[in-house]
Amino acid sequence: MDESTKQNLLKQFTEYLETERVNNKIPPQTDLFSLFTELAALRNEVKLESRQVKNSLELFKETFATMQDSHKQISNELERCRESQTAQHRETTRAILLAFLEIYDRIKAGMMVLDTYETPTWQYFRKQEINLIQGLQEGQSMVLRRFEQLLKEYQVYPIKALGQPLNPHHMRAIEISHQPNIENGIVTEELRTGFMLENNVLRPSEVKVNKIVND
Repeated sequence: MDESTKQNLLKQFTEYLETERVNNKIPPQTDLFSLFTELAALRNEVKLESRQVKNSLELFKETFATMQDSHKQISNELERCRESQTAQHRETTRAILLAFLEIYDRIKAGMMVLDTYETPTWQYFRKQEINLIQGLQEGQSMVLRRFEQLLKEYQVYPIKALGQPLNPHHMRAIEISHQPNIENGIVTEELRTGFMLENNVLRPSEVKVNKIVND
């Protein structure tokens, strides 16, 4: 085979390969410079994407921290509102109960007057007045028991003061008595009943306290 025939066959083969490449869409061979250029561009793109992801994460952290602070502030505010409402309710209940106790004092004072009332000696009026006094006593007793029941429903109980040592937290000394057979600081008379609201003093007792006078 001569040289001319070889060149002709090589040319035909080259044209055949080019035709196959075009028909089958085979990309041309990439040189190293183009490959490194593409890799550099890809690396820069990856760095940019990483930076954006990092910024997004930082933004998410800040947003999450802000949400946590907001949630904590809202929780604290709700707790303050609940405490304020509880305190307001307590003060309102306390004021109403103190008003009830004023009425209770008046009813109890009326009972004492009725218990110590002396009827006249004149027989006709004496019988009528006895019936009247007994009716008033029964009515006052019913009202007084109803008040005591109502106070118990609100966890309000009288303070036991008579015969007890003076407790400055629960009692207030208004008068002094001098009874040599009773120790110093003992309550000899209850001038006004005190009351406890659960474990707190609703109203202190007003009492008379004994004091021995040394000769």
